[in-house]
Amino acid sequence: MKASLQRTYLISRVTFLEAVRQRFFAFLIVLGAAMVLSSLSFRFLDFGHGELKFIADFGFGGMFLFGSVLGVVMTAQLFFSEMDNRTALTLLAKPLSRTEFLLGKFFGAWAVLAVFLFTLSLLLGSVMWAREQTLLMQAEQRGLPPVNGLFSGGGIMTYALLQWLRMGVVIAIVLTISSIARTFLFAVIVGALAVVAGQLQWIAQDVLLKPTESLTYKAFLWTSSRLLPNLQQFNIGDALVLEPASVPADAIPWVVASGVFYMAAYLVLAAFIFRRREI
Repeated sequence: MKASLQRTYLISRVTFLEAVRQRFFAFLIVLGAAMVLSSLSFRFLDFGHGELKFIADFGFGGMFLFGSVLGVVMTAQLFFSEMDNRTALTLLAKPLSRTEFLLGKFFGAWAVLAVFLFTLSLLLGSVMWAREQTLLMQAEQRGLPPVNGLFSGGGIMTYALLQWLRMGVVIAIVLTISSIARTFLFAVIVGALAVVAGQLQWIAQDVLLKPTESLTYKAFLWTSSRLLPNLQQFNIGDALVLEPASVPADAIPWVVASGVFYMAAYLVLAAFIFRRREI
């Protein structure tokens, strides 16, 4: 067991170092940081306290957009680089199982997403805190009553953890697709479509899960609508950051449980498929 964990850790470490050295990672993290900072260019518009919500939405949108692109493209690239360069044959010829290889790729890619998301979250938190201080100072100068608790630093870190979990689900889905696919392009396209479908899954539930007397039809719709995770459930950033008291007590545990379940399920499926794949 200890040897298996060590082998998985070594694959994860090599995967992480390989990913962070890529120009694609540096490009996306710079682009994401620029998007977060660009929200300050709207400070000349007097949005009042609504400005913080605008900055939060802008930053969260950038984190999800670029994080999803990084999760899909980077994961597929890291997987297929081993296949195309035939290094997977060398690695798997040693006492390294395919499951350990796949888990190493997953945790390495997930660690890269942690660096990406928490870097942008710290930057976004700094921007929001600085703007909050300005708004409070302006309110004091105008003789308005002081308003406390506009921005929750703990809330933005909680949101970053939830987004990291969501990206873990995305990486697990892409690894499952990559285990089936034969080309990098196919894995990226299908992976991107899966992310879009996951974002729109709640709409499909509202449309499809209409009242019906057929238990078979009900069971089919319920099952088919849950094959992909509802990625929209992770979007509770505004409430966590600006109104943490409004978040139901069971909301975060439910989202975490759902994310862990889908992540584990797709990794098990990916390992099952990969063990039967010809390399």
